Amino acid sequence: MCSQVCEVVLGRPVEIYREAKDGGQDAVFIVPSGSDMPPIGTIQCKHSSEAGKALKIGDLSGEIQNVEELVKAGQAYTYAFMTNMSVDAPVAAAMRARLRALGVRKPHILGRQYIVRVIRSSARLRALVPQVYGLGDLTSIVDERLSEQSRALLDSWVPKLRTYVPTKAHRDAVNAISEHGVVLLLGNPASGKSAIGAIVSTIASENQDNTVLALTSPRDFEAGWNPNDPGRFFWIDDAFGSNVLREDYVQDWASAFSKLRAAINHGNRFLLTSRKHIYEAARLRLGQRNLTQFADRSAVVDVGDLTFEEKAQILYNHINFGGQSQSWRSSVKLHLAAVAAVENFLPGIAERLGDPNFTKGLVPREKSLVRFMKEPTEHLIDTVNALDDRLQAALILVYVHQAGFDPGTHDSLAAQAVAELTGYSITKIQDCFAELRGSFLKLSGPRWTFAHPTISDALTEILRQKPHMMAALIRGAPIDTILNSFTCEGSPLIRDALVIQSVLDDALVARLGRTPDEVHRNWLLFHFLSYRASEVVFAKAIKQFPDLLRRACWRTELIGNDPQLAAYCRASRLHLLPTDLRLEAADRLETAAHLSLDVSFFEQEDMLGLLPPLRLVGMGMALRTRVLPSLDKRIDEISAAADLDDEPDSHFKKLLDLLERVEAIGVDADAATLIDDARDQVKRSVDEIEERKRERDEEADGDTDWTYIVTQKKEDSTVSSIPPATRSIFDDVDI
Repeated sequence: MCSQVCEVVLGRPVEIYREAKDGGQDAVFIVPSGSDMPPIGTIQCKHSSEAGKALKIGDLSGEIQNVEELVKAGQAYTYAFMTNMSVDAPVAAAMRARLRALGVRKPHILGRQYIVRVIRSSARLRALVPQVYGLGDLTSIVDERLSEQSRALLDSWVPKLRTYVPTKAHRDAVNAISEHGVVLLLGNPASGKSAIGAIVSTIASENQDNTVLALTSPRDFEAGWNPNDPGRFFWIDDAFGSNVLREDYVQDWASAFSKLRAAINHGNRFLLTSRKHIYEAARLRLGQRNLTQFADRSAVVDVGDLTFEEKAQILYNHINFGGQSQSWRSSVKLHLAAVAAVENFLPGIAERLGDPNFTKGLVPREKSLVRFMKEPTEHLIDTVNALDDRLQAALILVYVHQAGFDPGTHDSLAAQAVAELTGYSITKIQDCFAELRGSFLKLSGPRWTFAHPTISDALTEILRQKPHMMAALIRGAPIDTILNSFTCEGSPLIRDALVIQSVLDDALVARLGRTPDEVHRNWLLFHFLSYRASEVVFAKAIKQFPDLLRRACWRTELIGNDPQLAAYCRASRLHLLPTDLRLEAADRLETAAHLSLDVSFFEQEDMLGLLPPLRLVGMGMALRTRVLPSLDKRIDEISAAADLDDEPDSHFKKLLDLLERVEAIGVDADAATLIDDARDQVKRSVDEIEERKRERDEEADGDTDWTYIVTQKKEDSTVSSIPPATRSIFDDVDI
C-alpha cells in the first residue's frame, strides 16, 4: 500500500524488496535526474495491528543501524518513514531531527492521517490500493449498501407525503442548507423534526446526481464521507442521542465537525435533528469545539414555532388521511379547532390522533382530545399498558436493543432475558412485529425500531414502576443499553434516562463487572462510573473488580474530558486509587501539557489533585521555561502539517488555550512577550494556511447545486394561537 501511495504521489518508479532481506528498505524510489541527491531514496514502513495507536520516538530505534549504513551507501539521503499509526507533531519533529543527525538530508515522517488523506484524494489510489489486498473497493461497497438502506428508509416516508404540511420551519431548514450547507432541527419529542428531515432528504434524493445517506451517529459520517463525491446529502436523525444524551456522540462530534466543515466546502450537505434538551446538554459539553453555525444559531431551526393555520392543516391532514372511521371523525370535528389551538401542539401527537391504535378508550369530547395533545406521554403510557402482553413483549424486545432489533444479529442473551421475563418465546414475540408495524414499530433496513422515540420514553416510565422487570433487564439487556440509557438512583438526574433503584445495586455491579474488555465499551464504562453511577455503586464496583480501572479505552481529543481520568479522580476521593495508577495519570497529564499543549484539565481541581504537589509546581515551571520558548517551532510544525480540509484556526486551539491559561496564572514580562509573539505568529500562520486552502480549493471542481431543494418561497409568518373567524378547515374532515 505504501509503495502504491509513493508511486502515485512522487510520480516515480518504486521497487519493493523482500521483507526478510530488505536491509532497512521496504521499498526504494528513483530520485529525478539533475538533483544534487543520490539517485536512490528509501521508504521504510512501520505497521501496528492496534487500532488507534500513536507513533512513539522509540519506534525508530530498530532502524538506527540500518539508516546509518544506508546513509553511508548513499541510499538514505531522502528517507520516508511511513506508518499506519497516528503521528503527533512533536514526535514527528523529534524523529526528523534524529534522522538528520544520522545524515539523512530529507527526512519524512508520514502517518495514518497523511496516508488516508492521500488515498481519499486520488481516484487512482482508491482503485489501486484495495487491489493490494485483493478486496476490491470496499468504500464503494459499503457506501452502496448504506445508500440502498437509506433509500429504503426514505421510501417508507413517501406515504406520509400526503399528510405533510410545509411549515415555516421547513422553509427555514431548506434556506439554511442552501446558505450554510448544514442545518440543525431542534424540537421537543413529536414536534416533527424527523418528518422535515425525511421530506427534505427525499427531495434531495430526487436529483440523480446525488446520494442521500441516512446515518445514526457521527462515526457513520466519518466512515461515509468521501471528499471526492460532492453530491452527498447526510441526514442524521437524533444526532446527539435519541432519548438521552450520548456522551460518546458528543466526543465524536467534537472531532468530526472539522471534517463536516470540509465536506460542506466540497459540496456535501447536512441535516441533523435533536431534541432541544439533549442538544443543550451537548452544546455545553462541546463549548468552543461546536460547529460555528450551531454556536451562533445561524443554521439552527426551532421546529416547534407553528402558526394556528399550520397546526390546523397538520391536524386536518392526519385525521382526514388516518385510519379513523367516518363516524369517529364526525364525532370529533367540532373539537379539533380547540386541539389545534393548544400552545404546545405536536405534529407527532396529531398523527397518533388519526391512528385508531392510539385512541382506544379516548372519549371524543373536547376535554379528552385537548388532554391527549397536552399530556401525550401519560396517554401513551396508558395505551402501551393496555396492549396485549405479547405486543408489550415485542416492544420490550426492541427497547433493550438500543440500535434496533435485527433478527439476524440480535443479542441472544438480551432476547432470552425478555423471553424469560414475559413468558413468550422469541419466535412468538417476533411474530408480533408485523402487527405493530406502522403504529408502534417501523422496519429500518433489517432492524425493527420504534416508530417514534416517545414510545421508548413511555416504556422507560412503565419499566421504572416495575422493579421485577428492571432486575431482569439489568441481567440481560445489552451492556451498551445500560451504559448509555440507564442511571443510578442517587446520581444526578438525567432526563428520560431509566433510573436503577438502589435495591438493584448489587445486580448492576455484577453486570458492570462483566462488561467486555473492549476499547470503546471501556470508554462507556468509565463514563458511566464517573457520571452515572451512585457513590455506592462506584465503590462496590471498584472493590469487587479492581482491574476495571486498569482497562484501556480510547482517548478523547482533550484530556480534560477523559472519562477514565474522571474515574481515577472519583476513586482518589474515595481512597480507592492505587498509587501506580495515580502516577500513571500524572504522567499522562504532564505529557498532555508539555508535548500536546493540552491544558484543558487546569480548571479541574480533581484532576490537578492527581499530580503530587512538587510535580504540579514543576509542570508550571516547565511551561514557562521550556514550552513557551519553543512555541515558535511548534507553530511552524503545526502550520506545515495542517490539514487543509480543516478550518485553519482549528489547528491552534490547544496552543491558544495554553497561552490563555498560562497568562491567567500570572507571568513575568519576558513570558508575556513570548505569549504576545506566539499569538502574532499564530495569526500569520492562520493567514498562510487560509491562502494555501484557497489555492487548493480554486483548483477543485465547482460546487454541487442544491438550490433545487428550495421548494417554497420564504415567507414571514406571525405565530397565532387564535383560530380564524371564517369557515373552519375541519368542516369536511369526515367526508
